[in-house]
This record gives sequence, structure tokens and C-alpha cells, in this order.
Amino acid sequence: MTDEQALIAKAQAGDRESLNTLILAYWQPVYRLVYHKVGHADDAQEITQETFLKALRALPRYRQTNANFKTYLGRIALNLITDFWRKKGRTPPLIDIAEYEQPLLDDGAKPEEAAIYSERQQEVARLVHKLPPEQRQAVELRIVIGLSVREAAAIMGKTEAALKMLQQRALKNLRKMFVEQGILD
Repeated sequence: MTDEQALIAKAQAGDRESLNTLILAYWQPVYRLVYHKVGHADDAQEITQETFLKALRALPRYRQTNANFKTYLGRIALNLITDFWRKKGRTPPLIDIAEYEQPLLDDGAKPEEAAIYSERQQEVARLVHKLPPEQRQAVELRIVIGLSVREAAAIMGKTEAALKMLQQRALKNLRKMFVEQGILD
């Protein structure tokens, strides 16, 4: 039995400390996933909270599978995000990957270098959004959010091999687009 499985078993038995440990361990990754998909902090916080409420209500019925608990939470979050956009009656906005991952700029950077860097990031984000939906989702889950192959595959309902193939095709397509746009030689 892994540490995670032991924590879940204790939480199912009513141990508050184990429950708090699970929440603390997974709040940030779930929030990042939700924020990436909805693009607004208040909505992301609300959906993240609802994700944990649903998971905790279902905890007595939760059964261990090959997927870890973070993947289970991710699946709940994605379903809630789908419901969120359905209720809004619109499709999600394109979120600039550059804003999501933008590192702090060096204070000593020249303004023209910073502008070029920012433009390049925006171009990369635009090209990522040109990928077919499944390839884009694979890139977002694996590279932007940083999930493992197993976690991303479980969220997408794919085998690990299928996810690796999707990611490989996405990166190949991105490379081709980068060359066409002059980003890479």
C-alpha cells in the first residue's frame, strides 16, 4: 500500500488529518488545471472547491484503481469545467500559454529584448492553439500543467501509449509550424 492509499483509507475512516493532507497535497495542481481552462481566478477557485467537495462526498465510495488520486480529482475538475462552460452557453476562451508560464523577466533586460521575447511567447501560444484538439490537450496536460504520462492519459481516457503518440505528433506538428514561422531553423 502506498502512502497515498494509506491516507485515503484513513480519510475514508474519518481521520481529519489525513483528509487535510490530501487536500493540501492536491489543491494547487487541481487549481492550476482549472485556472488554465477557465482563465479567471474566482471561477477557478470556485470550481476547484467544488471539485474537492464532490470528491470528499464520494470518498466513502472511492475505490483504488491504477490511476492516482490526483488523476481522479482531475477527472472531476474537467467534468465541472465542462458544466461551467455549458451553463455559460459559450465556449472557453483561448488562453495565452505564454501568460500561464511566463517567467519573471530580468530587471536588467533591455526593453526591445523583452518585447521580442513576449512576441515569441505569444506566437508559440498561437501555434499551440492551432493543433488538433486532442494534441493540444496532450501538450497542455503534459507540458503546461506538468502531469505525468499516466495522469494525463487517465484524464483524457487514453492509454499511456496513445497519449505518448499524441504528444509526439503534437510536438512534431509544432516543430513544423515553428520552422514555417521562422521560430526555429
